Amino acid sequence: MTKIVVEEDQEMELTKVDGNLEILDGATVIVSPNVEYLAVSGDLISKGDVVIQGSIVAGGLRHKNGYLEIEGDAKVKEISVSSGKMRNGSKLIVYGNLEGIEAEIDGSLEVEKDFICKDVDIMGSCKIHGEATVEEYEVSGSAKHGKDLKAKEVEVNGSLKASQSVFVEEDFEISGSAKISDTLKAVSVNVGGSFVCSTLTATEVDVGGSVKITRGEIEEKIDVGGSFKCEESLRVPKASCNGSCRFGDNSQVNVLNINGATKVGSDFVFQTIKVNGAFNFDTNASGDTLTINGATQGEGLLKLNEKLSINGALHVDKVEADEVDIAGSFDGEEIKARFIHVSRNSRVKGTLIAEKVIVEDEARVENIIADDVELGEKVKALKVQAKNLNADPSAKYRTE
Repeated sequence: MTKIVVEEDQEMELTKVDGNLEILDGATVIVSPNVEYLAVSGDLISKGDVVIQGSIVAGGLRHKNGYLEIEGDAKVKEISVSSGKMRNGSKLIVYGNLEGIEAEIDGSLEVEKDFICKDVDIMGSCKIHGEATVEEYEVSGSAKHGKDLKAKEVEVNGSLKASQSVFVEEDFEISGSAKISDTLKAVSVNVGGSFVCSTLTATEVDVGGSVKITRGEIEEKIDVGGSFKCEESLRVPKASCNGSCRFGDNSQVNVLNINGATKVGSDFVFQTIKVNGAFNFDTNASGDTLTINGATQGEGLLKLNEKLSINGALHVDKVEADEVDIAGSFDGEEIKARFIHVSRNSRVKGTLIAEKVIVEDEARVENIIADDVELGEKVKALKVQAKNLNADPSAKYRTE
């Protein structure tokens, strides 16, 4: 095997290298127009700022201390870039397609077209303008993708931005923010900062900052440290959020824990909701249990199989539940339940229909229709229709 050395600041035209090709700082290699690519049977070894005008195929690529620019395609087995003590780091720039098996880059990578590589470890930033197909993908800085990113695992210790979709077979881990214009599909999603995408499909999601998606299908759970907004339908068994929350029409969340205001679209379906803040729904909501420490407002029917507990104001047309506990106020047409409890000093506008109704001291209600009714001290009721009525003497009401 021979070795060809292109000296510093030298310009050389080549068609083929039987052995290693060494290129030193400031040199330029011109791929002969008579060949499709420069074939190097050994390794491409470069140092400093180097330019290759054309495409190249080599056994390996080893570059250090500068910028290596390849003005065409590059196909190599192993890619190694080192920066040494350089302040700004080394950089590999490929203006065509880059294909390899293993890439270890102590610096930055930029590929103008497609990038195919099995194992990728980048200590700096990464920018891929075309499609990227990788398996193990680790980036210590920022990662930007102009088209789809397909990987087995993704770990970025910075931010990630993708102009199209990201498909990950296993884990998607971003320590900073992640912004994906189209779809993210992964098993596990873990983002330390804010997260934005159009369609989210995953088994479990954990985001430290805010989340904004168009639609989502999550198999197990989502935990959000900040606010959460889903413009269209969200389906997830369990969701928790430490900020405000918003879901679109036809969303389904089995268990929802929110430490902030919550707004959902029409026909919201759930099992258990606990909200420490306001809860608003557009038209109709149904579930098992709803516990709200704040105001609740909606239109149509709020239907619960089990219990409704409101510590605040409830404004909705109709309520159907097994048990209703109001500590605050209700403004609507009617509440139907097996048992209704109105706490002390609470205010109710509308009709209460139940087997049993208890109204505590100094509460104000309008109409009651029940088998058994208990009225506490200084309760005021417009009309009470009951089979059995137990009222304090100070209570004021009218019966039929």
